[in-house]
Amino acid sequence: MTDPNTEAARVVRETTKEKSLPPDLEAAWAEWSKAIKGVDERGWTLLRAAFEAGWDTGRQSSS
Repeated sequence: MTDPNTEAARVVRETTKEKSLPPDLEAAWAEWSKAIKGVDERGWTLLRAAFEAGWDTGRQSSS
């Protein structure tokens, strides 16, 4: 079992790298994040990490 803190650190590390998401996931992020207002850069990083972690978890559980 993976330690949740270790997993969170990994996801944030991956999120802050300059990389592109798969096009469909990038589109989903763009659509979802349009509705969010008043978030600073740190908040955006954490939201993006949570979004990607959810995607990654869903992808792993469907495998």
